[in-house]
Amino acid sequence: MTPPASPPGEPGYVSGEEAAALLGIKPQTLYTYVSRGLIQSLPTLRGRRRAYVRADVERLRMRPRARLAPGALAASAMYAGEPIIATGITEITARGPRYRGCLATELASAQLPFESVAELLWTGELHEEPILWNTEPLPAGAARLLDLLDTTIDQGSIVHLLSLFALAISVSRGSRAERLRSSSTVMAARQLIQVFGGCFGYLSPARAYAPARSPESVAETILRASGLPVTEERLHLLNGMMVLIADHELSPATFVARVAASSGADMHACVVSAIEASSGRHIGEIYDRTEDFVAGAGSKDELIKRVCDLQKTGRVPPGFHQPIYPEGDPRTATILDLALRMQRPSRHLETMLGFMEEAEARFGLKPRAEFGVVALAAELGFPHRASAGLFVISRTAGWVAHVLEQRLSNALLRPRAKFVDG
Repeated sequence: MTPPASPPGEPGYVSGEEAAALLGIKPQTLYTYVSRGLIQSLPTLRGRRRAYVRADVERLRMRPRARLAPGALAASAMYAGEPIIATGITEITARGPRYRGCLATELASAQLPFESVAELLWTGELHEEPILWNTEPLPAGAARLLDLLDTTIDQGSIVHLLSLFALAISVSRGSRAERLRSSSTVMAARQLIQVFGGCFGYLSPARAYAPARSPESVAETILRASGLPVTEERLHLLNGMMVLIADHELSPATFVARVAASSGADMHACVVSAIEASSGRHIGEIYDRTEDFVAGAGSKDELIKRVCDLQKTGRVPPGFHQPIYPEGDPRTATILDLALRMQRPSRHLETMLGFMEEAEARFGLKPRAEFGVVALAAELGFPHRASAGLFVISRTAGWVAHVLEQRLSNALLRPRAKFVDG
């Protein structure tokens, strides 16, 4: 059994008939495009029929139109199309994201601390020696929020919780002018990430904020706050995972952060904008849905059955197929390689690896980085729903880098819409 041609509720795929109609071509020409690697296709439930990645079809559809109408080029660029913003931060390559010229997969494999890679994204300078950020006390207003949360919060969405803390820190620092005078953006970003690390305490049995200690790395704070043992092995694995997802070029949330920065919003507001843009079904919830999909699975056969059950209702499992990487997400392989470095990989990890191999062989399913993050988080023993939080705290480094770069351009991002009557 295989994925359906056009899964309901999954806008990333179209049927062969739809693809040919959109491109205005014959089916034979569509097959030629697939054989040339211009369009990625996937097997389906319906005999020999296949599903086609919509982003690839749209990109091809807009190419000839772009030569005649500049507006068509802009329209096609809004999802995985032609570049619309110049950046010196991250380049997407077939080998994964490249930060300031350094492959993220190589930085992760080299066991560089997350702080070093964050500073690379922000300043362009790579410090190979360990960096420990100074800790700052929370502003009084944010500290009062802690007192309230410690007595009322339950295990909910850590993504919205991180957003709340960022806003609390922002408003506690006074007016925008006062915030800009009190500290640099980089200093404020360091504090924010440390605070996010302490928020993992709300997912732990303690259900309370666990402030960063000095001297302590971000990875140490996250592990300790989550109620997990802090060991060199765990620190290497967590740092590697965070490095791999620290930035991914102009993702939707990053674009939102840049729009906010172009309007003159402060760093905290930009990060909050990015967090909330990440909270929906197509980004942050992928982690939650992937956790739910693999939860309680005792074997790879059980997971394969879950795939088949989803296909009967016209759905595909979460955490698979990243259109940016039609040949497979390179970050996933590195994350899983990191997990396998553990001295005694668990039976759960072996189940995940076996499932991914069979899912790709039987159904053509290629795991995204999100699936790797969920697998590694489970291997490390993180609490339920921690994966989305790990994404946000890691990606904050990239969001801040893009905020800094956008400010330098001194340009307001204001795309135009094409009015269509009716």
